[in-house]
Amino acid sequence: MKRLRILYCLLFAMCSCIAKKDLYGNYQHKGTPNGFHKEYILLIKKGGFSMSYKSQDASPSCVGQWNVVKDTLFLQCDKENVVSNMISNGYMNQRDYKFKIIDNKKLILLKENIILEKR
Repeated sequence: MKRLRILYCLLFAMCSCIAKKDLYGNYQHKGTPNGFHKEYILLIKKGGFSMSYKSQDASPSCVGQWNVVKDTLFLQCDKENVVSNMISNGYMNQRDYKFKIIDNKKLILLKENIILEKR
């Protein structure tokens, strides 16, 4: 029984590492919701992430740290210390995001129901 428990723990740890490794890469979405062109770009790296989106009047972006819990990817943008950056159209007001991991090539941005695909 103890060996079986150890085996399950090892398998879980290996699957978690594999899932994180497969997430690395560039994800994109291009679309026209409500008649306005919008493009999302998400780059996930070992040390963090960068995310941006482009719309008609703005192109905000942020960098930060990410974490995976079960089938959910959590993004937390770093705190911005420069006030002029915070009032520009390049500042991303929303500072945390949740993505549901569909597989190693697709993520769904929760709340907005947008699918980002790995390129």
